[in-house]
Amino acid sequence: MYENFAQIRQAARDDKGARAAVPMGHDEASLEALNMAAEEDIATSVVFAPRALVEETVGRAGLKLHPSIEIADVATEADAAIEAVKCVSGGGATILMKGLLKTSGFLKAVLDREHGLRTGRVLSHVAVIHVPRQDRLVAITDGGMIPRPTAEQVVQIVQNAAGVMVRLGCGTPRAALLAAVEVEDENLPETSLFASIARNGIEGVHVQGPLAVDGAMDPEAAAIKRITGEVAGRANILVTPDLSCGNIFAKAFMYMTDTEVGGMIAGAAAPVVMLSRSDAARTKLNSLALGVVTGA
Repeated sequence: MYENFAQIRQAARDDKGARAAVPMGHDEASLEALNMAAEEDIATSVVFAPRALVEETVGRAGLKLHPSIEIADVATEADAAIEAVKCVSGGGATILMKGLLKTSGFLKAVLDREHGLRTGRVLSHVAVIHVPRQDRLVAITDGGMIPRPTAEQVVQIVQNAAGVMVRLGCGTPRAALLAAVEVEDENLPETSLFASIARNGIEGVHVQGPLAVDGAMDPEAAAIKRITGEVAGRANILVTPDLSCGNIFAKAFMYMTDTEVGGMIAGAAAPVVMLSRSDAARTKLNSLALGVVTGA
């Protein structure tokens, strides 16, 4: 299994032919990431945005765009989103990557019934992180799509994240269903939900819950708490109770530690790289490489 993002980026270089469609990718961080992706032979790209905005950013930042980066001049965010999605669904690009536009407009295009990337499956966000003190990549889900998932949705969220981890070289993924405690508590409804899912199991995945983060991630903590099982202390998928928890959890790593992060939506017909508008160029590059490798 890949152990860090340097290895993921190298694997993306080995997978030739990746091309990203980027709606409203006119901001400095997106253009820097696309430049790096082109220079490192990770992916070429086409930016759907008003040409004047791209030229303004290039001039202000002193950028020189790589020759493989194309600009498709469109008038509005809505046009940019739907044209980028159409480019991917029509085979003109292999990856969709969110630029400087609102998530709601981006997802509206992704879910468009005529041109979108629907598969009939739940779409869920997967943030893959590498914490320097950890010996493995870990996926946090779902911090971007489903506010309060049902049992059926949780199962598909786990399956989506497991698919990403398998593409990153994991054998049988180990999913921890996270809560504040490891026992069912009527005041914490997610504990009963997660206990039921864990009892029923999920095909192709070791799943355990409810688990607190320490029991899920640290073998010593799991031993002290007398938690046993395939997941205890060795989880590589962390499933949060709701979108707010997942979003806060992932962003806390990004902005308060030296963690490297890549984020994408799983469950669509093609890799969908969805990031915060505030993410740095390196995070966008990691996410693009993640999309290339998992979509190969």
